[in-house]
Amino acid sequence: MQVEIERFSDLRQTLETMMQRIEVGEDIMEQLDQINALSQALAPTAPKMLLHYLERKSYTKALALLETFFNDCL
Repeated sequence: MQVEIERFSDLRQTLETMMQRIEVGEDIMEQLDQINALSQALAPTAPKMLLHYLERKSYTKALALLETFFNDCL
């Protein structure tokens, strides 16, 4: 369970970093690769809606869902 929480946290951080890099016009290839790897690792246990957002490249929605998840856990 702790490993999953860390992966969700890593995914959230990667999405946040990607959004920041987009804002300033920097390359996001590294973040896209990380998102794909984390998505695959989390696929068996991730909420279906999160996977849907990630598959559709709706990264803003995926980030909002993760933020809600972490706020509810605190």
